[in-house]
This record gives sequence, C-alpha cells and structure tokens, in this order.
Amino acid sequence: MLRNISGALDDARAHDMAIFHVRTCAGPDGRNAMPHRREIAEVIEGTLGAASPDVVAAQDGETIFIKRFFSAFDAPGLIETLADAGITCVRLAGVHTHACIQATALDAYARGFKVQIDPTLVGSDRPALAKQALDWIDGRAAEVLSSKDTTKCVHRQPTDPSVILFDIPDCDATTIGEAVDRLRRAQPILQAWPLEGRRARLKQLHERISQDRDLFIEALIRDVGKPRRDAAGEVNYGLALLSSVAATLDDHEQHADRLVRYRPIGIAGIITPWNNPFAIPLGKLAPALGYGNGVLWKPAPAGSGVAAMLHKSLESVGLGEFVERLDGGASTGRDLVSADGIGAISFTGSVPVGRAVIAEAGRRAIPVQAELGGSNAAIVDASADLTAAAADLATAIFSFAGQRCTAIRRIIVTDEIYDAFAAQLKSAVDLLRVAGPTDPASDMGPMIDAAARIRIAELIDDAIAQGADLVTGGTGEISGRGGTCWIRPTILAGLPIGHPLLTEESFGPIATLLRIATFEEAITVHNATEFGLVGVLYSSDENRRKEFLENAEAGMLSFNHARPAFSADGPFSGWKASGYGTAEHGRWNRDFYTRLQVVY
Repeated sequence: MLRNISGALDDARAHDMAIFHVRTCAGPDGRNAMPHRREIAEVIEGTLGAASPDVVAAQDGETIFIKRFFSAFDAPGLIETLADAGITCVRLAGVHTHACIQATALDAYARGFKVQIDPTLVGSDRPALAKQALDWIDGRAAEVLSSKDTTKCVHRQPTDPSVILFDIPDCDATTIGEAVDRLRRAQPILQAWPLEGRRARLKQLHERISQDRDLFIEALIRDVGKPRRDAAGEVNYGLALLSSVAATLDDHEQHADRLVRYRPIGIAGIITPWNNPFAIPLGKLAPALGYGNGVLWKPAPAGSGVAAMLHKSLESVGLGEFVERLDGGASTGRDLVSADGIGAISFTGSVPVGRAVIAEAGRRAIPVQAELGGSNAAIVDASADLTAAAADLATAIFSFAGQRCTAIRRIIVTDEIYDAFAAQLKSAVDLLRVAGPTDPASDMGPMIDAAARIRIAELIDDAIAQGADLVTGGTGEISGRGGTCWIRPTILAGLPIGHPLLTEESFGPIATLLRIATFEEAITVHNATEFGLVGVLYSSDENRRKEFLENAEAGMLSFNHARPAFSADGPFSGWKASGYGTAEHGRWNRDFYTRLQVVY
C-alpha cells in the first residue's frame, strides 16, 4: 500500500495537484489519543502513527493537519483550506479503511465533496471489516474505484525514460473474447430499440454529463494535467459532439422508387488517446450507440480515470451494457483489432500504430477510420497583423503543452517580415503563464510524464547541436517548478533540412520558425510533409487566400486562427498520413457506423 501511495503522490505532484496530509499524534501517556485508546500504548510519538514514513512524507508546500478523532475533518482548518483551494473532489489514501477512511468519507460527503476511494491506496488491519466498509460506502457516500476505474501509479525515477507513468494490466485475448460475446448478446437489444429511443438515451446522457461537468473538468486536470481552461474547453466540445449526434440521428431515406436504410454494423471497436480522453471517446461512443451498435472500447491508460467516469455515465442512462471497456496498453489494442466479431474500427493515435491498425483491418476486410496526427504549418504573410498573429500562435501552439494533434509545429514566414515577426512571437511566447493545471490563468502546464519531457528536451538539444537558433525557451529549469514533467515553451529557428522537428509530429511545447523568400515557396514548404491535418494562413490579401485554398494540402484549413473553434457538425478530416477512411463527426458519423441497405 505504501508503494502505491508513494507512486500516487509522485503523479499528483507532477501534475501540480493539491495534497493534504492528516495525521494523529498520540503520546505514550495517552495524550492526544482518543478515549478508547488511552490504555493502548500502540501509537506513540516517533512511530509511524505520529510521523509518516519517508516514502509518503510531506514535501515543501504541502500542508499537514493534526487530528485526534477518526475523521480527517476533525483536524482544525482542513475544511477552510479545502474551500479556499476551490476543491470539489477528494481522493482518500491511508489507514484504516474501516475506521478513519470510512469516517472521513462520510464527513466529506456530508460537506458536499465528491469522494473517491482507490482500494489500492487504503489499508486495514481487519480486512473483513475493510471490505464491509467499502461495500457499504460505494454508491452512498463515495465512489469506490475498481481495478478498471483507476490508474496504478508506478514509483519510479523521473529521469528514466524507459518507465511509464501509468501501469495498467493488459486484458488478454480470452478476456476480450468474453467481452465480445457479451456484446453479441446485448447488441440486438439496442438495435431493436426505435431510433427515437436511442436518441432519448443520448439526450439523457447529455443531461447527466452536464450535471457532472465540473467533475469531468477536475478529472481531466487530475488525470492528464490538462490546464483548467483547456479542460473546460474539452468538456464543452465533447458535450457539443454528443448534442450534435442526438440531434442528427437518421437511419433511412425514402425515395419514390426505393427505401435506403442505414443499418448497424454490429460491434464497433474504438481506440482512444490520452490527450483528449473525454471529447474523443464521446465523439465515437455517441454515434456508435446512436446507430445501434455495441462498442468494444480501449481508452489510453493515462485516460482510464476519465473513461471510468464516462462509463458510469453511460450506465446511469441504460447504455452501459452495450459498451465493454478494455483497459490496457498496446497488447490490448492489438488483441482488440484482431478480435473476431468486430465490424469496424475507429482509431485515434500515432501514425505507426494507426498504420498497423489499418493493415489488420484491411486483412480482415472491415472498415477503419483513423485520425493520425500532424506536423501542422502556419504561413504568415506580409499583409497579416503581426501582433495579432503572434499572440494567436503563441496560445495555440502551447496550449496543453503542445500535446494536441492540431497544434501548429511549423511557422513559415516571408523574408520581408521575418525579423519583425520573430520578435513579436518571442514576446508573445514569453508572456505565457506556465503554471500548474489547477491555476485558472495557466496557459501551459506540465507534459504528461517524465519520458515525454525527456524526449522533447533531446529534440531541442539535438536541433541546437545541429546549428538551430534558440529564439526562446529551451531545456533549462522553470523557476519554481521541478524538472520532472516541465519544459519551457520553445521556439527554434534555422533548423537543418530533414530534421525530425520539420518532418515528424513532436507532440510537445516546441515549434520551429522557417524563413522563406516567396509566398509560392511558403506553400511548397507547407506541403513538404507526409502529414496533412491543419493548415493556417495569416493574411488579409484575398489573392493569397485563394492561392492557399487552391494549393494547401490539409484536411482542415483556417484563416488567421491557429486554433479555430472546430464545429461539432463538421468533419474532422486529415489528408495524407494524417487521416484514413471516413471523416469523424457530423453527417459522416452515419457513413461509418452503419451499412447501407436498399429496399425496392
């Protein structure tokens, strides 16, 4: 248990989460002990009952409270401190499950907090009483997380890139086969519901999630370190996708000489990433279920906490039995893709994994939909408002530490304005607030884990070693932040042709400036990548806009905004290596999650 708590504390600190320590402090003479323990000299000053062991000790800045009775809320000042910090959800860790943990959960619930208990983070010297306590609390005063609901943090050296932040046991092929069998039995029930019945359930789901909106925001902050503004934006977008699906479900077209029907494919396999663990799953789950399909779903391990919350929301409106959630890593994903009974696969992730998914789906002759990232470019033309373009790019590039497939990686600037724009961009980036994800004003938080930070730092150091200029940022420590998951927002210039930062998806807080001579060359450089997801042009010249529209190779184009408000009704579509198969969202959902049948 201590190792699990230690790992959970490491994770929480890496994501700048609030941590509070509550202890007892009883003397050998019974001082400060509860009345029933005054004759039992088992907790004395200097023992683990009075001071936490090193692996779970408080660090600088973490408040310690002293309590006398069972509940942590007996500690003076705790409730006021939680209120001042704006905390609405607490996760409990420690001992004993049947006593102090149970009492604290009840008091937290009575005070309006959402309470979570991970069984791997609590312990008891009376296992039977502990189990009884958890069984009674679950669903009443707290949510007791199952092995599928919680990520098990690994205690690790943060400088070692070979270890991962989240250790989720893989589901084996037998477990997946059993899940498919359950869906085979359940899916015909869903298919038999009238379309309006499924629409009603999706609307109920929207209402339920809307009620829990703040809890999902907190979960995104907690699980993947997403800054509060970005987390709120993701929840809003996910709800918009859900609303769009509920409003646009349509399973037939009546013509004078024929009826065209859109029938379920049966079971859809979906694989979702950690960087948008709320919106991307909703964007797949809602249309799959709305058109009558069962779903075999593998969320990314780092997003499994949010996934568990989403699954509970589905259960609350009667849709949970039609979704089998499979936690695990790459092995689970491979077994899902090759599982018998899957009628189509929707995947969001990296190009190498996506191509393997596409190959397996092709071998089995089933449809696949894949969104595979990008090395997106923005062109800044001489007619652009340079100050506005720099400010827009700075916030768009570095939101969520650049861990977005739609983030701009390459900034292409015509020679006549290059120096002026580079200065503007540096100023805009240097004004960004790099802060913990709970900070409402944070523009950029930490990276997902230590390995991701090391990977980006190595890219920066390698580029500089090859002659690139550091415009701003770099691998130095950020004032007031540890080095584990934090890195400065970085702009590089003068990279050598062929460097990975110009050809691959870096997926971090880093972008490159490229100086070009003509607008025609800018278009060529924009297209000089295997990716084609997002393209942006900053320009007020109508002729340049037309030329950009005619020649830019990307599935989504934008003028003067590097992070446009993507429409829930519009297609999310990548060209070249950025996408494969039917686009996601809007009317394209029906094209993927159904199969056509014509009746004459």
